[in-house]
Amino acid sequence: MKKYLIIALLSLLSYNANAQFIDKSDFGIIVGGGNYIGDLNPKYNFYNSKLMVGAIYRYNINPRWAVRGNLLFGSVAAEDSHFDNIRNLSFESKLTEISAICEFNFFDYQIGSRKHRLTPYIFAGVGVFFMNPKALIENRLTNLTQWVELQPLATEGQGMEGFDTPYSLTQISIPFGLGVKFSVNKLISIGLEWGLRKTFTDYIDDVSRDYVETATLLEWSGELGVAASDRTHEILEGRTNPAGSMRGNPQTKDWYQFFGFIITAKIPNKTKCYTF
Repeated sequence: MKKYLIIALLSLLSYNANAQFIDKSDFGIIVGGGNYIGDLNPKYNFYNSKLMVGAIYRYNINPRWAVRGNLLFGSVAAEDSHFDNIRNLSFESKLTEISAICEFNFFDYQIGSRKHRLTPYIFAGVGVFFMNPKALIENRLTNLTQWVELQPLATEGQGMEGFDTPYSLTQISIPFGLGVKFSVNKLISIGLEWGLRKTFTDYIDDVSRDYVETATLLEWSGELGVAASDRTHEILEGRTNPAGSMRGNPQTKDWYQFFGFIITAKIPNKTKCYTF
């Protein structure tokens, strides 16, 4: 009799363990938009938002906590002409972000659960992103307009004697924000997310400090460098900015943001699972 009671008890415990089991992983896609905030767009807004897409893998530690990896692709851009600024600078840069993020769910959540299928959440983490600011510049020698990479041109003297070293095209970011996710069925979850990225660079837009003396810059990076550094003359003929005058604001760093949808699918576990 005792033998059968022990077997029954163990069976019940095993059932309860399975019933409480939480599927650990889901993966999917990220689709949305993003934009940049910095010297060429100094106020927080959704100005000039562009498509961003990516992939996500999430590991669910328990119903409240999860960690995930993101891979995000997109671009950011801005133009002074959109704000009637006679500085007349512009840029566009592709961005690739790889990040590790921790999520906290305000309610218990599990994909496939009837009871715990919706939760708002907050997140924060750390990421690495790759950038390469470019601009459409008129080459004074050829009179042709072309896309050029701005970092090698030392538009603010980077790399020249007495100036800062060239900025890196690989940078660190701190992603953080909030979202809401909903379990559609036993396998699929959809979410809506918004998040900012704090960065530690002021050069996503290639604009930070002061104008450089024209003759010095001409010797270093040629006519193309001079044309990319000071573009006021394009709208005010003959107007140039004196060396040492403000080109950007070094007191603030650049930011970017993402907003959009996340769609994931649960990775089935060989262990039979029950919804709760």
